Amino acid sequence: MRERKERNLKFIKKRNGQGYWLIDITLNYQRIRRFGGYTKAEALNYLAGLRRAARDGKLDEFLGKAKKTDTFGSYAKTLIESAEWKQKRSWRRDLISLNHLNRFFKDFKLDEINPASVRKYMTERLSQGMAPASINREISLLKSILFRAEYDGIIQSNPIRGRRVKRLEENNSREKIILSMSIDDDKLRRLIEAAPDYFRPILSLAIITGMRQGEILKLRWKDIDFRLGMIRIPAENSKSKKERFIPIDGNLVAMLDSIERRGEFVFTNPGTSERLKNITKVFRSTLKKAGFTAGREKGLTFHDLRHVAAYRLCKQTDVVTASKILGHSSLDMTLRYIHPTDADKRLAIEKSSENLFSGRQNHDSATLGAGFTGETDNDISLLKSIS
Repeated sequence: MRERKERNLKFIKKRNGQGYWLIDITLNYQRIRRFGGYTKAEALNYLAGLRRAARDGKLDEFLGKAKKTDTFGSYAKTLIESAEWKQKRSWRRDLISLNHLNRFFKDFKLDEINPASVRKYMTERLSQGMAPASINREISLLKSILFRAEYDGIIQSNPIRGRRVKRLEENNSREKIILSMSIDDDKLRRLIEAAPDYFRPILSLAIITGMRQGEILKLRWKDIDFRLGMIRIPAENSKSKKERFIPIDGNLVAMLDSIERRGEFVFTNPGTSERLKNITKVFRSTLKKAGFTAGREKGLTFHDLRHVAAYRLCKQTDVVTASKILGHSSLDMTLRYIHPTDADKRLAIEKSSENLFSGRQNHDSATLGAGFTGETDNDISLLKSIS
C-alpha cells in the first residue's frame, strides 16, 4: 500500500547532499513555515503537534509566540523551550548562550535592543576574556530570536539583521598550540599508558581513528563488527548526520574485545552499566600524569586528539581517505585539522630534491604520465594548474 503524500511537507535539499523537511501549513488563519526535522518521521510528528495545538487553542504557546510587552528574557525562554526549538541540533548549546545573553538583555523590551546595545554586549564579553567564536555564536542566537520576534509581529524589523553588527574576527586555529607541544608517537604512548585501564581504549580510538568524543562515548556493542574489524557510526551519533564505517586493526579489536560487557554501551562508568558521559576529570588527570598541560589556552583538549589523528592519517594515506575516515563533509574541513611541521616541510623538499637529482624521477614520471616535457598543450595546462 502506497504511503499517502503529505502536502504540507517539503524536503529541502542542500548543496552538500543533505537536507531537511520544511512544514508549510495554514492554521487558525495564519501561515506557518517551520523547520520540521531531518527525517520525515520527525517532521510528521511535529506537524501532528501543530495540528493538536491549533485544535486545543494553544498554537501561539506551541510556536513560542509572545506579547508585545514581553521582555527579551521571557520571550526567549518561551521560544527556546518550545517543541520546535528543542528539535534543533544546537538546542543545548543555545541554552548556554542564552544564559550569557540574559545577563545583559534579560530586562530589555524587545524593541529596545539596537546595534549599539549589542556592540556594548560584545565589548563586555571580550573584556571578560571570552573567545570571539563564542561571542559570535551568542550574537547568532540573539539574531535568530529577534528574527522570530519580527515574524511574530512584536518588532517591526530585526535591528541587527545583515551586517548592522559585524561578527568578530575569529582565530580558531589550534595549530600553534598543538605544534608547540611537539606531540610525537612516544608522547602519545606515554599519554595512553598514564590513563586508567577503562580510559585507554577511549584515548586509543581518538588518536588512531579521530572519532569525536560523542561518537566514542555513544558507541554500542552492536555497532562493532569484531570479525571484519569495523566500527559503525550511526547517523544519529554523527555530526554530519550521515552513517559511516571506520576500519580498526587487530590492536584496537583486541583492546575493545577485552572490555567487560556491562550493557548496550561499550564505555560505562567504572563498576556500573551506566553509559560514561563525562570524561573531563579523568582526561585532565591523565594529561597531568603524562606531563601535558590541560585546557584551551595553552594546553591540550580532547578534541585536539582529532587534530592529531588527522595529521597522523594524512602521513599514512591520502587526504581523501583520511577525510572519509574522519567523517568530514568536505576536504576543506580535513585541511583545517592538518598541521604540517617545519620538519615535515623540510623533509618534503629534501625528498623532492633527492628524487630529482638522483634520477629516480623517471619511475615517478612514468607513473604520473609518460613523457612530461612541458611542451604539449596538456603539459602547459598542468603547469598552469600547479602554479
